Amino acid sequence: MDMKYRAVLFDLDGTLIDSVPMIVKVTRQALQSMGLHFDDVAIRHSIGIPLAVQAHRFARGREQEFTAIYRGIYVRNLADEARLFPGTLDMLAKLRTDGYLTGVVTSKLARGATRAIDSAGMTELFDCVVTADDVANYKPHPEPLMNALGQLGVSADRSLYVGDSAFDIEMARQAGVSVAAVTWGARTREELEPIRPDAVVDDWQGLLGLLESLLG
Repeated sequence: MDMKYRAVLFDLDGTLIDSVPMIVKVTRQALQSMGLHFDDVAIRHSIGIPLAVQAHRFARGREQEFTAIYRGIYVRNLADEARLFPGTLDMLAKLRTDGYLTGVVTSKLARGATRAIDSAGMTELFDCVVTADDVANYKPHPEPLMNALGQLGVSADRSLYVGDSAFDIEMARQAGVSVAAVTWGARTREELEPIRPDAVVDDWQGLLGLLESLLG
């Protein structure tokens, strides 16, 4: 059978790894320690861009202070970083068995991304990993996704990106890549649908079913 897509690429936090609650908690604690306050929805909606950009958004003029405090709190919560959403390893293994190329496109720095992927047992399940250290422009700019496509040698129209944030959807759209949004990360289905991803899925079976429905 012909596959519509040759490659399936993923965001990391909030898509493969159940880290959104931890990131919200760490961000809130860092801001509170500085006498700054943002509601959890605003923090959730910032997930998907690099920490340096978040620091500018939440602590303008005090970015270095915020970053240092955030990293200190984050390190104390590393045990939560490797928690995968249910069925993630099986889903990735199924994609590879079915002949798809797979990869990660994340706003994490390389050190953090590698640690999270290794700790979760996913290292052998990806053909490429693109981090914030690999690009000059971050999500929602298309460069991170285009970098991954270049490494894989796959065209945009033969690729699907899977993510949980508005930044993921906009990056894919600018890159000319189809995007499936997941409802278990930074945004709910009700928050995602108005942004108009190509598909919205509620579990990994939904993603696999979507791919199967596109087989020629």
